[in-house]
Amino acid sequence: MADHTWGNCKGCRFFNSHNAQPDDSEVAQCTQPELVEFQLQVTGMSGCKEFEARTGVSSGVYQEPEATTMH
Repeated sequence: MADHTWGNCKGCRFFNSHNAQPDDSEVAQCTQPELVEFQLQVTGMSGCKEFEARTGVSSGVYQEPEATTMH
């Protein structure tokens, strides 16, 4: 069973990038099995709680951003 934690899309195995090291501004489809039906296009700096580290990429320690409130 995979350890799902919060992380940025650019380091996630579900970020459908053709680049070995995607950057923050790259846009690619999210292929996470439970989300793929939505055909999400996300940037490398996007993130979610279904993160799984890409092969050869250190997962690092990520802190989930705090929720912002609209005023």
